Amino acid sequence: MESLETKLSKMLEENGMFPNDAKAVVEAMKAAPENETMKERWGDSWQDYPSAILSLAWLSAKEYALKWIDTNHPKAWYRPMFTE
Repeated sequence: MESLETKLSKMLEENGMFPNDAKAVVEAMKAAPENETMKERWGDSWQDYPSAILSLAWLSAKEYALKWIDTNHPKAWYRPMFTE
């Protein structure tokens, strides 16, 4: 079973982020007040949700990634992977 947290981290890495950077982004997502309803669900298997939920989580992860990149590594070569 791969958790939603692990899946999003892997997706971030597949788009160029280093593992520690991806982990920081997911931790920011988990800590955000707007994601309070997910508090007990990050460890759930991502496969237990409809594919649309993973798509929405990915859109959110990309937004968090951009905020994190702009704050921590604004010239990161992988930044374009998270823009539209």
